[in-house]
Amino acid sequence: MEGNAPETKKDAKPSEPKQRFVVGVQYRHAGKIYSFLTNDGTLGRGEAVVVEAEQGTSVGTVILSPQSIDEAEIPKDIKRVLRKASPAEVAEQANLNEKEMEIYGHFLEKVKERNLPMKPLAAELRDGGKKVILTFFAEERVDFRSLVKDLATSLHMRVEMHQIGARDEVKCRGGIGSCGLLTCCSQHLRQFQSISIQMAKTQGLTPNPAKLTGICGKLKCCLAYESALYAEIRQRLPRVGTFVSVPQGNGKVVGLDILKEQCIVRLDEGQEVKVPLKDISPPSPRAEGSAPKPAADAKRQERQPERRPERGGERKEGEQRKEGQRGRRGGRRRR
Repeated sequence: MEGNAPETKKDAKPSEPKQRFVVGVQYRHAGKIYSFLTNDGTLGRGEAVVVEAEQGTSVGTVILSPQSIDEAEIPKDIKRVLRKASPAEVAEQANLNEKEMEIYGHFLEKVKERNLPMKPLAAELRDGGKKVILTFFAEERVDFRSLVKDLATSLHMRVEMHQIGARDEVKCRGGIGSCGLLTCCSQHLRQFQSISIQMAKTQGLTPNPAKLTGICGKLKCCLAYESALYAEIRQRLPRVGTFVSVPQGNGKVVGLDILKEQCIVRLDEGQEVKVPLKDISPPSPRAEGSAPKPAADAKRQERQPERRPERGGERKEGEQRKEGQRGRRGGRRRR
């Protein structure tokens, strides 16, 4: 009786690696977006999720949808999304938000008691209520070490102090800008961009501080919204002071309408016209071989009297006087 041949096991196929995603999560409205690693590519924007924290877990909101990422590109210190938040966890987070208001009131009272030069702004609980971040505004550095000890003793949790500037103060508190709408920083701006007065000049705005500064006392963030567009259009338009040729004749650019892509041209006759960019070309050649001078300059030159050339006798007399003066000075020095 022949023995049964041993069955050869088929080579098992290597398991395909799980697809990884990176998702953006925020803890506060219009706050900083943090990146977390997840295996769930179905997470949608606005969903509440439970994420890893320094000590425990925290509940956040998905702001950026999952994006696929290669295994080699995953940062080593990145934290993970643990799961979607349950209704009970969402309710617990709402209770923590109410507790934050109580902690903020306690923080405000302690600052008033110590008469410290700071303005309390907010309290934010982290790590499931084990740590609180207290935010305040101050123009100068403040010694708050004794305040932190007092708060940690009364609150029975870790306390961190976070000092911010004038812009972050408005972002934290909110407000209404000169346009009549809520401030951009408290609505949708995640990070502040460097704003310069050159952005206002590029857009043709008058450098008036009263109109260009926001309620924080700094240049308005909205100056950066259209700055790149204005700069791009300006590169296509001729500069102010350039001589050009238009259908009405030759003239000089004295102004720009940037958004309409038009130039204000002063013709040789003194008349000013508004011409679109497509109708502007380099100045036509002239008999003199140079650009025309404005009518006002031509009239000014006509009024100036012509200088008469000096006569030969007068020139010789002037030279003799100078030589005589030099001789008298030399004699005085010898004496």
